[in-house]
Amino acid sequence: MSEKPSWWPQNPYPEDIFTMTREQYVEAVPDPGLRTAITGCLARWAWGVASDMIWDALRAEQERREEELERQE
Repeated sequence: MSEKPSWWPQNPYPEDIFTMTREQYVEAVPDPGLRTAITGCLARWAWGVASDMIWDALRAEQERREEELERQE
């Protein structure tokens, strides 16, 4: 599979809303240890959001396909 399916959720953190660049992040949090800790904390939280979105979208797509198959019978 070379492309994500059409039901795949959109990124909930678009750059036009969350505008900080990596360079700005390094400037804002210059301590590498603290920056790594903050990044890990935020990444775990963001992964939870993304995982839930993907799971919900997958289940919705499965339900849609099941309903489609039932209509064809």
